Amino acid sequence: MAQEPSQEATVTGPTPGPLADLFHQALPGLRMSAEQTAIDVAITVRREDLLRVMQTAKEDGRLAFDFLRSLSGVDHLDELEVVYHLYSYRLGHSVAVKVRCPPDDPHLPSVSHLWQAANWHEREAAEMFGLAFDGHPDLRPLLTEEGLGYYPLRKTHPLAEIEEWQEDYVAVPEAAEPPGERARRKEIAQKMAAIRKEARQEARAKGLSPKEEKAAVEAALTAFVEQEGLSGAGTPPKPADDHAAKIALAQRKAAAIKKAREEARARGASPEEERRAMAEALNSVDAEEKDGD
Repeated sequence: MAQEPSQEATVTGPTPGPLADLFHQALPGLRMSAEQTAIDVAITVRREDLLRVMQTAKEDGRLAFDFLRSLSGVDHLDELEVVYHLYSYRLGHSVAVKVRCPPDDPHLPSVSHLWQAANWHEREAAEMFGLAFDGHPDLRPLLTEEGLGYYPLRKTHPLAEIEEWQEDYVAVPEAAEPPGERARRKEIAQKMAAIRKEARQEARAKGLSPKEEKAAVEAALTAFVEQEGLSGAGTPPKPADDHAAKIALAQRKAAAIKKAREEARARGASPEEERRAMAEALNSVDAEEKDGD
């Protein structure tokens, strides 16, 4: 469970001023913390209070936040955070609303029914951070393929060479390619994209669940690869066990970095000493990985 903010508003730096008081007035008993940032008052609320807070922020005349400026995801490793930047054209004030959730339970209510701008913001946060906005009408990815299997902006995303990781379709330097290889890879990628689309449409026509739809797409791609006898640059992503191993290694590295940073800061190390400590921690993980091979 995400840690709950304290009952009383916690002020960091300058006082949050009257806007935080307006939230308390509009939402009596709301458990929140508040702080003054460089441009906004920022309030942090509990996940279970988020929808009530956002509805009130838009509809209550004292707040009247009629514009969602942006919605951003943040990965704190142990928690995921979403930050909503709101602005009121009528009253001329702004606020940042923050909420956190565990990475293994990344569900939050959608606010796309309150601000239309949230529709694409939530879709992007879903594909980049793995956040699930319950009630969103269509959470299909904006920038990546469905069923990608990882979230590019999470800190646990495997740090691999682009040729090795991006579904093996990304071009290597042209000088290293055999004649016609670029065209061959492009043709294969186009065929696989068409297979994905067809399998996805058939699965949805049958009313399959998202999990079943993903399995149907993967089965269609596997059948295509086996039929064509593909290998090398034209193949789909590496097997699931290899994928899982990459994620596990990235998570170990992220944990080692975090531990080394915290220990360095606890003993008052300089920034340079902190960087060396993190580098040594990463080298230790790499050495353990080689010993295990």
